[in-house]
Formats: sequence, C-alpha cells, structure tokens
Amino acid sequence: MLNTTFWGQPCPHNLQLDQACLEVYSSIPNRVDLWHQYVECSGCDGELWATIPANGTAAFLTDTAIRSFFYFTIGKDQHYCNTTEKFDEYGIYGWNITSGSCTSVWTIKPPSTHFYLPITVAFFVYVIAAILMCVAKCVYQHEWSARAWLLNVAFTELENDLGPPESRENSPNTGSRLGNNRRQINTRIQSLDTFRGICIAMMIFVNYGGGQYRIFRHTPWNGMTIADVIFPWFLWVMGMSLVLSLRSQLRSDRSRYSVWLTALRRSLMLIALGLLLNSFGHLHNDLSNFRYGGVLQRLGVSYFIIASVETIFMNLQGPSEYGLLLDILDGWVQWIFALGFAGAWMMITFLVDVPDCGPGYLGPGGMHDHGKYMNCTGGAAGYLDRLILQPNHMYKHPTCKKIYQTIQPYDPEGLLGTLTAAFLVHLGVHASRVLLCYDSSKSRISRWIAFGFVTAMVGGMLCGFSFKDTGHIPINKNLFSLSFVLLTGGFANLVFAILYFMIDHKNWWSGFPFNHAGMNSILLYVGHEITRNMFPWSWKAIYGTHGEYLAMNLCGTTIWVVIAVILYQKKIFFSI
Repeated sequence: MLNTTFWGQPCPHNLQLDQACLEVYSSIPNRVDLWHQYVECSGCDGELWATIPANGTAAFLTDTAIRSFFYFTIGKDQHYCNTTEKFDEYGIYGWNITSGSCTSVWTIKPPSTHFYLPITVAFFVYVIAAILMCVAKCVYQHEWSARAWLLNVAFTELENDLGPPESRENSPNTGSRLGNNRRQINTRIQSLDTFRGICIAMMIFVNYGGGQYRIFRHTPWNGMTIADVIFPWFLWVMGMSLVLSLRSQLRSDRSRYSVWLTALRRSLMLIALGLLLNSFGHLHNDLSNFRYGGVLQRLGVSYFIIASVETIFMNLQGPSEYGLLLDILDGWVQWIFALGFAGAWMMITFLVDVPDCGPGYLGPGGMHDHGKYMNCTGGAAGYLDRLILQPNHMYKHPTCKKIYQTIQPYDPEGLLGTLTAAFLVHLGVHASRVLLCYDSSKSRISRWIAFGFVTAMVGGMLCGFSFKDTGHIPINKNLFSLSFVLLTGGFANLVFAILYFMIDHKNWWSGFPFNHAGMNSILLYVGHEITRNMFPWSWKAIYGTHGEYLAMNLCGTTIWVVIAVILYQKKIFFSI
C-alpha cells in the first residue's frame, strides 16, 4: 500500500512505475475515514488509509500491480460503499462520496494503453531473430553451399601461392566429406538439455526483475505465477538427469559405495556454492545474520536424498515382464521412499502443534484471517526453521511481507520443504525411467503425458482446483506444498513430452540455443548471481518504464545465453 496523500490537491501527473492515483471528493459535512486493503490479502481487515476533513478532497497513490478494495466510514457507523477496483498504471481516477452513498470510480486521465506492448515487441524480435538464424543455418548446411564454401576456401589458398587452379576434379569428394561430417548422429537427449536451458534462462530473467511485470514475480503466498514454476522444473530436470548419470556409473563396474561418494561430493559442492553466494554482497558475510537456506542448498540436499536412494536400490537389469508397468516396477522400492517423503511432509504440517498457532496452519501469518495468527508465518514449516535455524539465519523479506505485513522471518528454501522437493526430484526420476524402459517414442511420450495429467489432477484435487485458500492443501511455492509439487511436476512432464516430440523424435528443432545453456546451467546460475548489478547485465534505469526494465532484463539474460553458446563451441563445461 502506498501512503502518499495529497490534501486538497489533484493527483500529480508524474506517476511512477505501477502507480495510479485516486482523487476522493467528499460532500459529507463530517470527517470521513477512508479504509483500504488488497483483495489478495485473504481474510485481512481494512487499514485506515486516511481521514478526509468535512467537505474535503484528497488524492492517494495506489499500487496497480494488485487489485484493491476500499470503503469509508463516518464516525463509528457501518461501512459504506465497499468498492473493488483494479487500477491501471499511470491512470488518474475520481470517486465522489456523500452521506451513505458514492459514485462509481471514474477516469480522469486514461491509463497507459501500452502496458504489455514491450512484451509483444520483445516476442516478435526474438521470433524474427530465430527465423533468421534458421534460414542462415539451412543455407549453410545445404550441400551446394557447403561445397561452394569449401571450394572458395581452397581456391583462395591456391591462388595466393600458385595462381588459379586448372582442375576441380577432387572438389566434389571433399565437399561430400564435409557434408557427412555435419550430419553426425548425436545420441544425447537434446530435449533434456533444452528443458534445463529454458529453466535457467527463465530463472535468470525473473531474478533480474522480469521487466517489473507482476506475472514474472513470485506470488505473495497462495497461488502460482510463471516465476513460481521455474525452480520446481529445475528440480524435476535434475531428477531426470540423475538416473541417467547413476545408471551409467553403476554399469561401468563402479561400486555403489563409490557412486554414492560421488553423489555426496556433488551435493556438498552445491551447498557450498549456495553458501558462498549468500555471502556475496555488502554486509552479507555477517555470520550473526548469515542465511543458511537457498536455491543451491535445496538442490544439493534433495539431490543427495534421491541419489542415495537410487544408488542403493537401482535395478540395473530391470523386470523381465509386465511391460505396461515396466517403469513402475523398475523402481517400486524408490516409490515407497518418495511417497514416504510426501507423507512425512503432510504429517509434520498437519500434526505438529505449533505454539500459539495450533496444528495444520498453512497461512502467512500477519494480518491473515483477521490477525489471529500474527506470529504463525508458514505454520509448522516456519516454526521448525525458527526453532532449528534461528530467525537471524533465515530469509528476512518473504514475498508475503508487503501484503500481509508479517513480522516473522520466513525462508522459502527452509527445512520442511526439502521433503516435498525430494519428492519432486523423484517425479523427474520416474520420467527418466520411462526413457530407459521403453524404446519407442510413442510409448515414452504417451506415458509422460498420462503421468503428467494424473499428477496434475491429483494436485488440483488437493487445492480444490483453485489458486485461492480453498482445498485441503493450497498451491504454495513458499511452503513447497504437496499440491504445488504435484502440479508443477505434472506440468513438467507435459512440457518435456512436447520438447521431446519436437527435438528428439521429429527433429523439428535442435533445441538451440537453450540446449547449450542447459549444458552449463550451474555456471550460468552462479555467474548471473554475481553479475546481476554489473553493466552490461544491468544499469540504473533512466526512464523507469516496463519497456526499459524489460529490455535491460532480456539483455542480461541474452548475454548469458550467448556466453553459454560460446562455451559450448569451445567445449568448456562446468560440472560438479
């Protein structure tokens, strides 16, 4: 909420990003209390916005990214004119109130009509660039162009030393060899690298600001945005890669203990990298307030959990019958562990009696539910983190803080959510097992689609098919709730099925450039965190518009994708 008030004055015309202004005209001979709240603040009481004097006027700045409701009271009387409004950026609005009644909100100055134009322009710029690259690639790879290019190089070198050649008899054979070299078969699953690359590119774009559009921000509490699905998809992809790597190692006559030690080393390196990134920046190395949690830390712990289970129980031969259930039977023991992780999350969440909060609370605390759970942010998940990690070592600015005005720290990468994160990694493991158990693309794709649909439906039933506070387990990225994990895991199966069909089955797309980004994802993640406040990845905004921020954030993301392509061409890969 913006508290800037202009008494007896009209709205300023130099509004900032995500700002609108409401002019209130009162013809009531008594003072009027104006109350305000965000619609997304579930169960929150209205807050006093301002007191307007008798027959007075006032102008208020308001946030356009979130829908608002407001009303007024006269003395201690009842509420009047409960009004819900979605203000648009740079718009100036008016509202007349009289004793017990009011007009509809009306427009004084129209808002910007080009709010999403920068996204549209950026989309077509990248589409045109992709088309031009495809055309250039097709021309380059065409047999006659390859032959002409090779001949031109050969003739130029000969002319420099001996003059124009007299014969071209050997040229066709040389050109044919070049064409054959370009058509080498690559058995690597390109769609997997591509999916990982898409995830890391989206993650960089969102972390850089996402053009300051709300659709590219994390949801305050319950619900799901584009930004919320990226990290779960990365976990899912990690699970899919994990099985391919472990099976290859175990079939190379390495002992299971040796493979387990490798998994432990990788996990510790991920955790160490995450802790190093947490210490990067001004005063972030203060050990008394050092944050323990983080994205890489959760990746490392969940990787170690599932890698340990797979290393111990992975069946290198596979069952010899029950073809329709081969992917299930090949890892039925691992499924017991995965379901155990999900069950443990539910038991702790709904059975732990949190002091002054009770069991089963899944809300953000603060003003939620009329302030009855002020200190209960995150329920059992937040309580365990504050008990074990201590508040000083947790994330201090949770996404719910602005709207719900929470006072407790809450870490979205806390301890309890690691259980459901491990379950999500296992969903990726199962997708990889489908890849290993079935040879035909039809069998693989149909199973990914079916499994994705089933898991998404189960997640939808748990949340009541709503992004709100309905259902038994709401969709919540901060809690990494079971419904959230099932939905994002189901969507990941569907997206991967599409990518596999396009890239590895039909060869309609090579996956470029995202497949190159996916082969250096950890390097890109660490690098973008370090350079996020450096030029040319970012700069101080001059105009402060969505268009400028979008251009800046896309520029920073594109630079990292280009770096990934260059590293791929030079055969430089960072792995742990």
